[in-house]
Amino acid sequence: MNGTTAGVHKSAGRITTVIVLVVALVAAGFTRHVAERQRGTAGPTQAQQGQNLSNMNSFALALLLGGLRGPLVMILWTSSEAQKSEKNLEDFDTKVEWIRMLQPEFDTVHIFQIWNKAYNISVQMASNANKYITILDAIEYAKDVDRERPNNINILYQIGSVYFDKLGGASEKEYYRKRVREESLPHKTDAKIKRNDPGWRPMMMDSLLDAKGMVLPDKLEPKFPRPADLPADSDWNDGSELQYLAKYQPYSYGLSPQAIGFNYFKRSQVLQAVGKQRHAQVSDLVIDSRPGLSLRMWGEEEIERGRNVELKAFGKEIPTERVDKELPTADIALSTPPTAKDIEEALFSYAQAVKVEEDALHSYEVHLQKYAINRSTYEFHVEHIKALIPLAKGDHDYLAAQLATGAERDKLIASATENYQKAKQQAQYMLVRYHIDDQLVPELFPPGITRMTSEKLDPKDYASILEKNKQLMRRPGVFDQYAEDRVEYERYEKRAETRLQQLAKK
Repeated sequence: MNGTTAGVHKSAGRITTVIVLVVALVAAGFTRHVAERQRGTAGPTQAQQGQNLSNMNSFALALLLGGLRGPLVMILWTSSEAQKSEKNLEDFDTKVEWIRMLQPEFDTVHIFQIWNKAYNISVQMASNANKYITILDAIEYAKDVDRERPNNINILYQIGSVYFDKLGGASEKEYYRKRVREESLPHKTDAKIKRNDPGWRPMMMDSLLDAKGMVLPDKLEPKFPRPADLPADSDWNDGSELQYLAKYQPYSYGLSPQAIGFNYFKRSQVLQAVGKQRHAQVSDLVIDSRPGLSLRMWGEEEIERGRNVELKAFGKEIPTERVDKELPTADIALSTPPTAKDIEEALFSYAQAVKVEEDALHSYEVHLQKYAINRSTYEFHVEHIKALIPLAKGDHDYLAAQLATGAERDKLIASATENYQKAKQQAQYMLVRYHIDDQLVPELFPPGITRMTSEKLDPKDYASILEKNKQLMRRPGVFDQYAEDRVEYERYEKRAETRLQQLAKK
């Protein structure tokens, strides 16, 4: 009985919505006719008929729908949210599109709907493929708004967030990253289905690169001239969609979602710094920090891709966890080269990681000059990046040395040795600075030195301090709160040390 009653209520609710929509359309036609007569116009031209509601301002919409615009929006919001809660997504997208067209000037509406589709709706899909398509639909919604209202910090930041946080960082990130990289490369699309066709939905991402891995020219085409009075060292958004990815091309193995996210975060940062725009919901500090964070995570993904190729090239099983990929290939002898074809992608990824992480380091340093209050938060990120850069350099040169001969091999060995020594020392510093219990500092550090001033320690003492810390952690009743946190940097240290031992053998 209850189920029947609920069904009747649902049907009644849908009928009410349909009736209101019909009345709204009739009222819209009537008010438009009256307005045109008052203006003495003969009706819309052919060009005007091609426009949609989202191209009109609030006054025009109010005139078109009269007093029904507000109630209609309220009904659509209530109905769409109820459907989401009930996991009934029939005509959900249509209602969201109506809301977008009825409230085109409200950025907070668009921010919510982009997030709503990318997160709330996508998680209701059973398969990763359908989740991915739903996330692409959220991005398409955002790009529709961007086409109507270009250079808007709220929309660009939200696009960057979907690429970076959702496609690049969600629990399904391995699936998403793979598809984004593959689909950013040239691929065929169904020419029979076009964006302006009713019911169109993105089934895959548009190609962003040509066959050589270069960003497509139309994605780098400037739209705005640089102001003559802008300082030479100042960033400037030239209006091209992927402006900030040009520096790192070619992308021989596709674009990372973190890379695409960085591009939109950087555009947002410049709109804030130069264009003086302010995000409706996110602080200036966060907007300014996101380019550095996205570069850091992009670089880490490149390093992980290099590890995966190494593991495959040397016949090793690929672990699931990133930190577990550091040691299986660390002791591969310098005299045991992989095939050049197998290792080419790893060399590319390590070289790309170095460029990206060096820029991440610079971005953080500039950010902290403007927002010193954020130093305690991002100081760790800066020191972390200082460990990744020499490690990636060492990994690149070690693999290259396995394939090289003569003087070139000697040069690569010397470079790898130098960088692994730096990586080992920085990994040890990270362990000493951030992963020792404050209560043990008096027993481990010289008088007057704390963790906050640990840069005053002699790097030669790092190893003995860490060994003594391990011994203290074995005492009965001692809780090792940093045990899990140390694993990553202990693996970095061990990888660098193992490679140094192999390099010493030559």
